[in-house]
Amino acid sequence: MKFSIHSRILFSALITLILFMSLTGLVLEKAFRNNVENAQREYLRTQIYTLLATAEINENNQLQLPQEITEPRLNISESGLHARVMTVSDKIVWQSKSMLNTKIPLPAKIKMGEFSFANKSQGENTYALVNFTTIWITDKGELAYIFQVAENKAVLNSQITLFQQNLWGWLAGVSFILIIIQTFILRWGLKPLRHVAEDLSKIEKGEAQKLSGEYPKEITPLTSNLNHLLDSSQQQLTRYRDALGNMAHSLKTPIAVLQGIIENISIKEKNTAAEQLTTINSIVEYQLQRAATMGRLKSTQAIALFPIAQKIIATLGKVYKDKRIESQLNISSMLNIKIDEGDLFELLGNLIENAFKWSNNKVLVSAETLDGQTQITIEDDGPGINKEQRDLILLRGQRADQSTPGHGLGLTMVNDMLLLYKGTMQITTSAMGGAKIIIKI
Repeated sequence: MKFSIHSRILFSALITLILFMSLTGLVLEKAFRNNVENAQREYLRTQIYTLLATAEINENNQLQLPQEITEPRLNISESGLHARVMTVSDKIVWQSKSMLNTKIPLPAKIKMGEFSFANKSQGENTYALVNFTTIWITDKGELAYIFQVAENKAVLNSQITLFQQNLWGWLAGVSFILIIIQTFILRWGLKPLRHVAEDLSKIEKGEAQKLSGEYPKEITPLTSNLNHLLDSSQQQLTRYRDALGNMAHSLKTPIAVLQGIIENISIKEKNTAAEQLTTINSIVEYQLQRAATMGRLKSTQAIALFPIAQKIIATLGKVYKDKRIESQLNISSMLNIKIDEGDLFELLGNLIENAFKWSNNKVLVSAETLDGQTQITIEDDGPGINKEQRDLILLRGQRADQSTPGHGLGLTMVNDMLLLYKGTMQITTSAMGGAKIIIKI
């Protein structure tokens, strides 16, 4: 499958943007999670310090903490924040009011004078735990206590979930805006290339002779070289046609001289020489016509079909005025065809002349545009062309009726022109009973 430059760049930018935004989202999400978890740990550590600051040894040498703590959440049942103090033998010395109906896992390892952090699950809840073990010196000796603060991670997870929703929503919105901006940038950046393609299309259709307009400096060398190539080809074509015309003119004079000379020789030799001279003349005309046709460029301008067909019919009507042929022309005045004007005269002239030559009294010429091609149809009410002869008469010098004057080169030259313009010719039977020739260009 072929992709345009615009599609390739836009697709690459889209993939790059998706990967970049995905990595950015994952990094930001990870950073936010770490920051929230670190903030939670610092918060729990602060609560440990608060408990240590309020703890004291009473007269019975027992650790004592106040019933009400400065942190309001510790005084509210099932608030999600819990605290307690235990001995190393897991005996609870004190616990916050929020511990009511709440169970917190016991610390797994105890390291004196160090904070330990862990995530523990208890039923459907997951807690972030902070443990700190310290020693109190009393009259009875040293007493070890474990201060433990836990917070339900549901609060933390809800914050992370809300951040994820906002983060990916914003990233999707920004990505969409960036894609739209990138599309407009690409269209603006590739606009000169589209202008080049449009100008080339106009040249191909015959609506222009060269690339026009101002182009960026990156493609100016390309457009300049194309214009130079078009100018050079046109100049070469002009010189080639001039040379062909000169050669044709030069050949006609010697042939005319030879025709004058053969009048003074014997009848038998005269007939033989005239026949050979006619053959030479036919071959020269055919080869010159073919060479001129082969030299045509595809950059010819589109021309109106109706005036040329009308002019040919008017001329042939005078030539065959004795036959009183009724001609009909069904061609729109807006129909244009991209072909050299001389080739069009030659092509239609041969076909319409054959129709006038073989018709009884009716000739129909019509044209229309079908599937991007121009279809020209020439019909007559003459004897028509047999199926066996249709392929034969396309050969050079072959004629359907040897008694009719001519060299049999007309349809062959028409066929050669159609090959040059990638056209086709079809010979069938007309509804009027004669020949029907359909050409498509």
